[in-house]
Amino acid sequence: MARLMSSTELQQRMDSQEDFVLIDLHEPEHYQKEHIPGAINIPLSELERRAPVELSKNERLVVYGENHEAEASNKAATILEALGYRKVSDFDGGLDAWKRAGFATEGNEPEIVGELPLV
Repeated sequence: MARLMSSTELQQRMDSQEDFVLIDLHEPEHYQKEHIPGAINIPLSELERRAPVELSKNERLVVYGENHEAEASNKAATILEALGYRKVSDFDGGLDAWKRAGFATEGNEPEIVGELPLV
């Protein structure tokens, strides 16, 4: 079973430049619009097919979706573990939790924390 990771822990791991792959499970349009910095995009619908080709079983993998209720990250962790990946973490709360914690996002329309967009 994948271990759960909080937004604070994820930020700490990013700050310490820990070696892991952060996987955004949204469809490409949503990923291009907004995602956590450094994340790669593998939609949940393509994960089972793409993981064996694109991901190493020796790497730590951290998966996330939109929010806690969506369950995409839980499903993704289950798929990855069934494929033989053992270093899988589920970023609980996903993109919503990341933004609620005040961390920045990137993409075509990232949310700017604490500022109003220029018009």
